[in-house]
Amino acid sequence: MSGEPAAYQVRFERPREPRLIPAGYYLYLALLLPFMAWRCSVVNWHAWFGPVSLAADLFAAVMFIFFLGFTRYLYLPVHRPAGVSGRDRVVDCLIPTHTEPVSVIEPTVIAALRVRGIRKVLVLGNHERPDVRAMAVRLGAACHVRNSNAHGKAGNLNNGLAFTDAEFVLTMDADHMALPEILERTLGYFDDPAVAFVQTPQSFHNTSTLLFRRAYGEDARWSESNVFYRAILPAKNGINASIYVGTSAVLRRAALDDVGGFATGTVTEDIHTSLRMHARGWRSVFVPEPLAFGLEAQSLKEFYAQRRRWALGALTLLLRNPDSPLRTRGLTLRQRLSYLDSTLSHLGGVQRLIHFLLPAITIFTMTSPVVVPFAIYSLAFVGYFVISFTLVAVYSRGTYHFLHSDAYSLANLVAQVSALPGLLRTARRQGAARKDAPHRERTLVKAVLWLLGLTSLAGVGDGLFRFAAGNHSWLVIMATVWGAVNCVWMWWLLGYLEIYERRPASIGAGDLSAQDTYELVVDRFGGKNAITIGEMT
Repeated sequence: MSGEPAAYQVRFERPREPRLIPAGYYLYLALLLPFMAWRCSVVNWHAWFGPVSLAADLFAAVMFIFFLGFTRYLYLPVHRPAGVSGRDRVVDCLIPTHTEPVSVIEPTVIAALRVRGIRKVLVLGNHERPDVRAMAVRLGAACHVRNSNAHGKAGNLNNGLAFTDAEFVLTMDADHMALPEILERTLGYFDDPAVAFVQTPQSFHNTSTLLFRRAYGEDARWSESNVFYRAILPAKNGINASIYVGTSAVLRRAALDDVGGFATGTVTEDIHTSLRMHARGWRSVFVPEPLAFGLEAQSLKEFYAQRRRWALGALTLLLRNPDSPLRTRGLTLRQRLSYLDSTLSHLGGVQRLIHFLLPAITIFTMTSPVVVPFAIYSLAFVGYFVISFTLVAVYSRGTYHFLHSDAYSLANLVAQVSALPGLLRTARRQGAARKDAPHRERTLVKAVLWLLGLTSLAGVGDGLFRFAAGNHSWLVIMATVWGAVNCVWMWWLLGYLEIYERRPASIGAGDLSAQDTYELVVDRFGGKNAITIGEMT
């Protein structure tokens, strides 16, 4: 027996949670299977929206099975302090920029230079921008420009790799400020030689934007992305399928070289790159500690552009790319299912649109999507609805909000549906998010949301008129109630949007200097964000 110490491997632990949480998944399956078999048997094939509604129901059920199956257990990495191995790690920071103003980039560069353990900071650009170069030189960072926009952000990052020989690279979006301790909290996991990257949450310091809402008595308690970072990614740790999100992460250079650099061919190089790494046998770690803070989208228009880009990239990867999880080799079964879940979820906008319009269509046509008495269907639907919403609230670990979560899914459906035509053409341009956008911008997205809201409201009005005229059928009652719930979600979104757009815009820390902005973020968040096993109970 060798006297040499065993090689280190990242170890994960499950937080203490009620034992009934995993059991909910099996309860749901036990109820779902007979319900869906019955649902398929009662579809009204003579109404065009009968099979359409069935398809939406089946898709929603499959995605919910994915969600419950993956999130029934969470896995948090047991912290490994940097330096335990006694090795000196060489880390450089890559900051890809495109059209962001210097006022946004400069705090990011200052923060990167203050990260303990960083050797050098590389500001990357697609085209020469004298003001960005001057800022980088003044602060002591390198600036490398490629004079091309080929392959977007991935191409920019790959160009940066040519100017560094560091063993590891920290990637930060142009608006994301890293805390000084980010490497101290992440580098230790790389003592496991199979770890390709360590990802931390994409967090934001401008919490007065559209995507943060008051909940449970606290301002900005709810955020549209909370469920992803507090439930979904911790769950993916357990099957070695946590994904790279493009910022606030440390990557091993050897792993990048093994997969040919940051992945090109889609506009979502982040999930694409992590898929390639997992297919090559590398491991990943998600650390649920906010260690960098950026700027969230300021307007509905920017929210739409960002979410449409995510949907287009994910669906392109799924349907048009050789690395599709449907056919790429090297993934385990659970990894393959995880990537299918991550990419297929962007078709959820179509399903959400069908379910939103179905009550109004039912009332307008006075035709049921099923061939059984609507009272029976209504009873089954209500039971399924209550069970599903109860489980999503539990499995989201406190991040789900009945009004906010479903209201914002309506805003997201416009982006996801509009991404579908983009699958027919190749994306050629990189689009940088405008972090300096005003709250109110002219956009067709708002008009589409109003049109959907008015359509649903008209359906509710028609239902109330029919009820008042003496039609007390279950079809009228349930379609009207269902339409009313949809109206509540839509007007909850649109009502707040009207209030939000009338507020004066405040970009990041307002009129503070870049140095003061950085210090404000460090004072507010530094050293206060570690999430331990006990805190996830």
